[in-house]
Amino acid sequence: MEAADVLDAIDPREALTVLGPSKAKNRGGQAGETATAWSEPMLRARAEILARSKVESGGLRPAWLRYSGNFYRNVGSALGEAAENGRTLILSGGYGILRADEPISYYDRKLRLSDWPPGVLEDAVLGEARRIGATKAVTFVSASADYAKLARRIPWDIEALLVTIEFHGGGAQVEVPRRLAQAFSAWWRRSPSDYPAGMVVEELG
Repeated sequence: MEAADVLDAIDPREALTVLGPSKAKNRGGQAGETATAWSEPMLRARAEILARSKVESGGLRPAWLRYSGNFYRNVGSALGEAAENGRTLILSGGYGILRADEPISYYDRKLRLSDWPPGVLEDAVLGEARRIGATKAVTFVSASADYAKLARRIPWDIEALLVTIEFHGGGAQVEVPRRLAQAFSAWWRRSPSDYPAGMVVEELG
């Protein structure tokens, strides 16, 4: 079975979807409270890392509306629909694991797995899969960053795929997230003819 066929076999509205963040973010937001519906180890680690990060007090935005990098600029309406569907996570250097609609502040911190206690992020992802009853998971992230490393080291007990982009040449910082957005949108729309060149699908669990 070809990589695209493996991906197509998973219903995006039933799976747990995991996305990466972006360095570029929208500022501002509204007053409110951050989510606390995570495990105590996760919340403790998050608080410690945010205390060491640049965090602005300009209000909160849902995570999927906070980020404004090339993935988020190119993904179109599929991301809003996925966020509303309630089964999408976003990886974060400052917050660790976020539900797509979770309100967050503007912050600046890249994900470094060494910042986080062993197992905390992995347990959070698996716990979310159990909470929503997902039996399959699909992660769309850059192959070169710690986001893909995290996806690979999660001890998946469900079927899990990692979607990355193989791209060689100049402009990768723009082209890779743009193609990841295209891959995610095509999967969400059930339109495999729109999958981008260089899409790689890796089976993890």
